[in-house]
Amino acid sequence: MRKNAGFTLIELMIVVEIIAIMVAVAVPNYLRTRIQANESNAVGSLRTVLNAQLTYNTVNLTYAPDFDTLTTANPPYLSGNWTSERSGYLFTVEGDGSTFAARATPTDFGNTGFHGFYVDPSGIVHYQVMAEANADSPVLGQLD
Repeated sequence: MRKNAGFTLIELMIVVEIIAIMVAVAVPNYLRTRIQANESNAVGSLRTVLNAQLTYNTVNLTYAPDFDTLTTANPPYLSGNWTSERSGYLFTVEGDGSTFAARATPTDFGNTGFHGFYVDPSGIVHYQVMAEANADSPVLGQLD
């Protein structure tokens, strides 16, 4: 009798099932890790904007009203394009000279980030779950 070399259909189905279980466990962890990385990057970027605004204020005795002012100054206080998406977040800055507000808002709540972030000249970062943050939002890192 000749023995066939190869896998049976049952063996292949078991291997496919094991791979499916591994994917079912790995994908949610990957997505959660990606969102956490996006949020960490957003907070770090807001701190960069804060430092640029404080430096701009030290030199010009006023806050910049927008990203264009910070990026086109000579020398620039910020580099790069801040008006397009950065790691799943959109950044905005608005100011009237005496103060400013910078926000980081996920481009798609729940997929690119769960929190909106906000910072002003005080340097305190605020967050809001599944919404745009503002000065009245909870303080990041503060326990209730």
